Amino acid sequence: MGSEIRVYTACPSERFPEKNRKGKEIKRPKVELFACKLAFSDGDIPLEQKNTAILFGVNEELERQGLCLKTLRNNVTHINAVDDSITIRCPKLPKDTDARIGVRRDPKNPDKKEKIFGYNLVLSTSVELQLKLELPVAVTNIAGNAEEGSQIIANNEQLHSHHEADVKIDIADAKYDIIKNYQYIREKGSIPIIDYNRRNEDLSKSAILNRGYDQNGWPFAPCGLLTRPNGFDQAHQRLTFCCFKQCLKLRETALKNLQSGYNISQCPHILNRTGFAKHMSIKEYPRLINEIPRGTKRYDTIKKLRSAAERANSTIKEDIKILEKPRVLSGFRSNILGQMAGITLLLKRALSFIVKITNQFAKSLELRPPPIPKSIQNIIQLE
Repeated sequence: MGSEIRVYTACPSERFPEKNRKGKEIKRPKVELFACKLAFSDGDIPLEQKNTAILFGVNEELERQGLCLKTLRNNVTHINAVDDSITIRCPKLPKDTDARIGVRRDPKNPDKKEKIFGYNLVLSTSVELQLKLELPVAVTNIAGNAEEGSQIIANNEQLHSHHEADVKIDIADAKYDIIKNYQYIREKGSIPIIDYNRRNEDLSKSAILNRGYDQNGWPFAPCGLLTRPNGFDQAHQRLTFCCFKQCLKLRETALKNLQSGYNISQCPHILNRTGFAKHMSIKEYPRLINEIPRGTKRYDTIKKLRSAAERANSTIKEDIKILEKPRVLSGFRSNILGQMAGITLLLKRALSFIVKITNQFAKSLELRPPPIPKSIQNIIQLE
C-alpha cells in the first residue's frame, strides 16, 4: 500500500540504432507507460481511476477490497478499443520535435562550450558609418546551430531580393569560414571579412616555415624574413607581398643571425626596388587570402565593426526582451518570434535615429525675431 507501481515497455522506435560505432549491440532503453499506487477508496472514484482499473482488469477486485488506483504519471495518449492498441508518448523525447541540440558559449565560463536544446536566430545587421546607424536587415531561424555557417547566404538573398543597395563588405566570425560563403560574397561584388578558422592546421614555427607563409597568409622571403603586403591586383585577383629589403635596416645582432642562415650579399633580389616579391592568389587560397590583407591595421579596424551584431543580439535579449527565455514549442512559433524581434529592433532604432536627428536640428536653429523700428522700441521700454 502506498508504494509506487511503474509499468515499462521497451523503446519501440524504428530509428533507434542497434549497434554503436564500435559494433557493440545497444540495449534499448525502457519507456515508462504510467505510474500509479494503491490507495483506500472513499466511495467516490473518479472516472479516470475507474477506467485505469478496467484497463488492468482489476476493477471488481478493487471494489471488493475498498481500494482504488491513483495515477501518478501517464504517458498513454490514446486507447483503441477495436484492436486493443494504445498510443504512448515517450517521456524522454521533447514536446518540441522541430528543435535540435546546438552549442553555445557557457555564460559562466566563455572558454567552454555547452549543449543547448532549441533554436538559433541568425541576424544580419547593416552598419552605416556616416549615419552612425545599425539596422537589422535579415533574419533566419534554424533548429540548433549545426547549419549556422551557411545561413549568411540565406540572409543575403533576403537582402538582395528586397533592397537595391549593394553590400560593400560582409563581416562574420569563424563559423562562416566556408569556401562557398567566400565565393558567394565575391560574386555579389562584396569583400568578405571572415575570421579564419584554423581547424587542425599545424601552426608551429617549423611547420609555418616549411609551408612558406604565416597564419595570415604573408609569405616568407628566401632569407626567412616575413614579407609585407604591397597592394591587391584586382585584375588577377591576387595580393602582392614584398620584403622591401628589410635586411638593410636590421641592427648588427639581428643582421648576424640572419647572415648565419642566408648569405645576404648573394641575394638576387637586393637590386630590385622592393626586394623579393611574391603573389598570393585568391584562387589558390580562397579562405586565407583576402582583398584586404589579414593582419593589417585596416583589416583589424573593419573587423571590429562586427561588434554591431553583438549589440543587436543583446538589445533583443536584454532591452526588448522578446528572446529572453521565450516559451517556444514549435518551429513555426520560433520563426514568428524571430521575425517579431527583428521588426521591433528595426523600428526602435529607426525611430530613435529620426528623433535624434530632429533634436539636433532643433538645437542648431536660432530664433531670429523680426526687426522692430527704434520708435516702437522706445515705447515698449517706456511701458
